[in-house]
Amino acid sequence: MFEFDQNALAYGVTALENRFLLDYLPAAKGDYVKVYLWGLFACAHKGPDYSLDEMAQEIMLTVPEIEAALRYWERRGLVTRMSDDPPQYRFYSPAQRTQSPVTMQADAEYVGFAEAVYAAFGDRRKVSPSEISLAWEWVQDVGLPPEAVLMLLQYCMTQKGPHFSFKAAEKLAVSMKEAGVQTSEDAESFLQHNQTVHDGVRRVLSRMGKRRLPSDDELALYEKWITEWQYQPEAIQEACREMTSGDPSFKYLDKILEGLRTRGEARTGQQITKQLAQEQQQKDLAQEVFSRLGVRLSGPAAKLEYEALLAIQPHGVLLLAADYCRRNNFSLEDMHWVLDRWKGKGYQTEDSVREYLDKQSGMRGLIRDVYETCGHRGNPTIADTILYQKWHRDWGYNHEMICAAAEQARNAEGGKIPYLNKVLETWHEAGITDISQVQAHKTPIKRKTVSEQQYTQRQYTEEELLAVSDDLIEEARKYRGKSGVESSVGSV
Repeated sequence: MFEFDQNALAYGVTALENRFLLDYLPAAKGDYVKVYLWGLFACAHKGPDYSLDEMAQEIMLTVPEIEAALRYWERRGLVTRMSDDPPQYRFYSPAQRTQSPVTMQADAEYVGFAEAVYAAFGDRRKVSPSEISLAWEWVQDVGLPPEAVLMLLQYCMTQKGPHFSFKAAEKLAVSMKEAGVQTSEDAESFLQHNQTVHDGVRRVLSRMGKRRLPSDDELALYEKWITEWQYQPEAIQEACREMTSGDPSFKYLDKILEGLRTRGEARTGQQITKQLAQEQQQKDLAQEVFSRLGVRLSGPAAKLEYEALLAIQPHGVLLLAADYCRRNNFSLEDMHWVLDRWKGKGYQTEDSVREYLDKQSGMRGLIRDVYETCGHRGNPTIADTILYQKWHRDWGYNHEMICAAAEQARNAEGGKIPYLNKVLETWHEAGITDISQVQAHKTPIKRKTVSEQQYTQRQYTEEELLAVSDDLIEEARKYRGKSGVESSVGSV
């Protein structure tokens, strides 16, 4: 006989107990809460013929989505399905559910699952019905076997203690499903792997001196290392040794492992140890070369430069070349040139290089003698070596004749070596070949400064630049024997 005007519904209220907000809403999905609230509204303001199809249209969900939500609230005891055809549901007060448990028409499988969960926790934790219902969703909605879910709960208790968050554990349940877990054996394998990740992260944290639980990001990085990059846990522990500067962290370790992966195929602890030892040895060898050369180079640049040198000649030859270049004030770039030339002449072992250098060792002594005679100051250069070879090999002058010409250059103003070259050139053009002929030939000495560009120069082939005639070498040896001079290594 009485009824509300339909338009009045928009201005009314639907009662919702705070107990629902406190105990049920936090764990429920948004659509599930939406269905429950509309169900309360329908109980008060819709007739008995109100259908799920109508409800679906009004709240913009599908019928299957509404049915899944109602099953969810059934498992929590707030809703009971009274009949199937047509479907009828009865709603219960959350307060009523707390004071006097509602008899649910729950299926035997759910009841057995709930009892198993209670038994698993025992007296270590009082599990709420809503938590059991959430875990049951991992069976119904996620698609995991009940045994797998129970194993998951047991695993979470082991890892985080009995008071872990069921909501947080849901992420692991989804991961199990994504990994294809379909049986209890699959679940055991998955959880063992997950245990390996947790244990590995804890060992790394302990190695870093950090006493705390692993973060999700750290677990994800470790998962990548052992799954995607195929590192064994012992290899990761060995890589920790490389965190020698700054604050050790998983990001730091990630860069180390990435570098090791890029540089080699080592994946076990033993292989990593060997790789690190080899790399340290190479660093030491590189520094030995650069130290002898007098060059400061470190890090990736040193590694690349050393590998480039090593591609030309072996390490022993690199040391000889470094010593040679430093004595002659040559640069690192010059060292590449020296190594290439030695290689081109067939000198690719320490013995062959030493033999070659020994043959050349007297040349600089001869040139120094010429310097002293003419009063020139400085160290012998490759250009002067080439000049000396021209005087001896091309013009046929021995060391005594060259020193005689140097004596005439002593009083020259400016460049003494260019003047000496001019004297010998004049003798060569005049056909002077003996020291006795020098006395009868007067060479005019210019009193002006002689530029280094004023003496005749010729173009030499690469072989000529590097060659030393046998008789010149012999003369150098005789000179060294007479004077007792121990000179530096000669020309390249």
